[in-house]
Amino acid sequence: MAVEKQPHNGQITSTDSLLLSRQECNLMRGLAILLIITDNFTHLFNGVFLDNEFNFMWSSVEGVLNNLSHPDKLLPYNLLAFYCPYGVMLFTFISGYCLTLKYEKGDGQGTSCKDFIVRHYNKLFSMQFKGLTIFLIVLLLFNHHIIVEYPILLQAFLVGNLHPNAIIIPTPYWFFGMIMEMYVIYRLIIYRRRDGIAIALTVLSLMVMAFTDPEGNLLRNLRYNCFIAILPFCMGVLAARHLNHKSMKIDKTAACLGWFVLSFILLTLSKFNFYSWLVMPVFVVTSALAIVKLIAKVRLFDNIFGWLGALSGVLFVVHPTVRMLLIPRANESGAFAITLLAYLFITFGLSIMLKPLFTHKQ
Repeated sequence: MAVEKQPHNGQITSTDSLLLSRQECNLMRGLAILLIITDNFTHLFNGVFLDNEFNFMWSSVEGVLNNLSHPDKLLPYNLLAFYCPYGVMLFTFISGYCLTLKYEKGDGQGTSCKDFIVRHYNKLFSMQFKGLTIFLIVLLLFNHHIIVEYPILLQAFLVGNLHPNAIIIPTPYWFFGMIMEMYVIYRLIIYRRRDGIAIALTVLSLMVMAFTDPEGNLLRNLRYNCFIAILPFCMGVLAARHLNHKSMKIDKTAACLGWFVLSFILLTLSKFNFYSWLVMPVFVVTSALAIVKLIAKVRLFDNIFGWLGALSGVLFVVHPTVRMLLIPRANESGAFAITLLAYLFITFGLSIMLKPLFTHKQ
């Protein structure tokens, strides 16, 4: 995903004191993209209940509970759909964290508002445009009529999310418009201002969502835009400003495990009520922090998730095209496990091949 990297130099004198090191940020990207590409495929299987990402629908929660009480072959995929749609929150947290380190403490200090916005807009536009071009070429080969049915121009310029009835294709690309909104909000409102600004912005966003219909279009449109991201993004900003790994007491394996278990329990419980669901990103991030600290302690996992993190931007852009081709075959055959493995294999392979195309030149 298009997130900032931690600075190599600047005023930060010791990366050992950071809550997340440069490598651990990359591990979190790897964890996030694995959640995203897995969930974005499995939640489209016939019979699988969609998770409450943009709206809170009790029927989705009830469906998973019923499946738990009456297990069948769909249970693994319902559990994946229940727990995996949070990679976007992790990318958003990392964005806030790394932007703060670079532009408030590191070598990005002094960057003008115009240069900041233009730089990030160009990066996001370039990634989406290349991915969208590949997607539309493949789409044209299979169903050329669909191209004229969507506001492609709005999406291409990263403002498609603002249209109240917009349908983004491919659907995961809604992230580009949303994160661009957060970049603008960060630079205009949060950057180098008191913590109270970020806290007030978070509280305001939660209050606005709390007074909407949990199943209504207003909440969906709000969360389709920056409202889904403000809480985890501001958590990242505040974490970069004030926290280190010792203050979070997760530098030991036993502490990491305890932190993860507690966070995962709270994450699960928060999914059963609309108001607690709104603050669920807190537990998503704390769970992921513990997982990343544990991953970093095992060389094999560290290498795997580090590799995924380095490839995460390309994986995100490429996977919707592979998904479009394989989902109909999965639902027709019912061979969900085999198709999922084929989807992951093809997605990884194409991403490796296309990585030079998406390499951003500084």
